[in-house]
Amino acid sequence: MKMPWTREPVQQPAYVRPVNYQDRMLEILTQLKIQNEKLNRTIERLKHRGKELFEQCVRAEQEKDTARATIYANEIAQLRKMTRTLLASHMSLDKVVLRLETVKEFGDVMHVLGPATQIIKQVQHEISGIVPEVAHSLRRVDEMLESIIIEAGNVTGGSVYVSPSDPEAQKIIEEAAEVAAQRMKSSFPELPETYQHLESAANRAD
Repeated sequence: MKMPWTREPVQQPAYVRPVNYQDRMLEILTQLKIQNEKLNRTIERLKHRGKELFEQCVRAEQEKDTARATIYANEIAQLRKMTRTLLASHMSLDKVVLRLETVKEFGDVMHVLGPATQIIKQVQHEISGIVPEVAHSLRRVDEMLESIIIEAGNVTGGSVYVSPSDPEAQKIIEEAAEVAAQRMKSSFPELPETYQHLESAANRAD
């Protein structure tokens, strides 16, 4: 029998472990590596397709079928453009991962995460028309980074402003683009000389 003065036992809320800074950084790094691997797999598929189209283009040329060769050459030009963009983006994200792995404390955040978030924004913009699902995932990563930057500013009293044209971020992006262009020469078939003007036209159509 329950007495009127008997209190019901108070159920304690389940303990929820707060998500700390290191946990969130680990999640960000994991997501970046996953998305970068998706970029890498896409690059390999484009390279394989490019080699197939190149062989078909050469065969059409040998058969004096200029119309068909031109169609293949146009496809190769577009593939080369996409592959170069993805290569540069892949290398830029590699740099971001390396930099984020050096961040150990909140005090490091302002110097590292600012350029990192700008690079991710740029990559997201560049690849949105090629691999939109990766671009969408990178937007989520960028939001997580910006959240940490704001919290770090509150803790350290530092500025949370991130320049939209961070010099370090721009330098990394430019270096990645240069390396990507060099790698394209050795890993992706170039168009036959007769059709190389098509690649220039594809590059101008940004």
